[in-house]
Amino acid sequence: MRENNRFDEVARQIAPESSGVALLILDRDLRIRGFSSAYEQATLRDGDELRGEYLFDAFPDNPNDPLANGTANLAASLETAMRSGQVHNMRIQRYDIRDPAAPDQFLPKVWSPTNTPLIDHGELIGAAHRVEEISESRQVLAELARNGRDHWSPAELLHICEALHAVEDARSAQRQRAMQDEIEQLRRAIETRDTIGQAKGMLMERFNIDAAGAFQLLARLSQDTNTRLEEIARQLVDIDHPLRPD
Repeated sequence: MRENNRFDEVARQIAPESSGVALLILDRDLRIRGFSSAYEQATLRDGDELRGEYLFDAFPDNPNDPLANGTANLAASLETAMRSGQVHNMRIQRYDIRDPAAPDQFLPKVWSPTNTPLIDHGELIGAAHRVEEISESRQVLAELARNGRDHWSPAELLHICEALHAVEDARSAQRQRAMQDEIEQLRRAIETRDTIGQAKGMLMERFNIDAAGAFQLLARLSQDTNTRLEEIARQLVDIDHPLRPD
């Protein structure tokens, strides 16, 4: 219990919830003992699901990917860091994660991981696993330029690039959906403005009031009936200009 308390204190100091770094704290048995909020966001996981889990149970290899080697490479890096007592920087690594919307499916992901041994008063107590998500091909090309063509085999490089293309395609689709949503919001805003303008014109003509007075009257009707202002305006326009049956 004393060792657990000491570890928990170290974890709290290293991985504060407000941290912008995607960081996971592991004990010597590779069980998850702490994490930053950025790590939860990057891996699409709730911290309550992670705490106490064995690392590779929480993040297994994608069973549908015959080239998946994330668990083996990460285990080797963690073992190197804890054995040597030195920081170990992994090369860029493809490591897919479960899709929270469909747990039997995996999302392609590429990471730049770093593993650091945790030593308290000269004793190894675990490791800190830090990741940065890689989302652009140019980041891989930059590392390839720094480390030479032998850094990855052609199959490994293709494996990583396939994941990045999937990520980039998903991001492009997301941008397109966001643009379509924005266009729809603008269209509705224009329609709402036009409808409110028509309703104001009707009230100005009928009650001989100015534009400000007409808007105040619309606002009062909205408050008194607990109805959105644009809906009040639409109802007034429909009453004044009813649709004729075909």
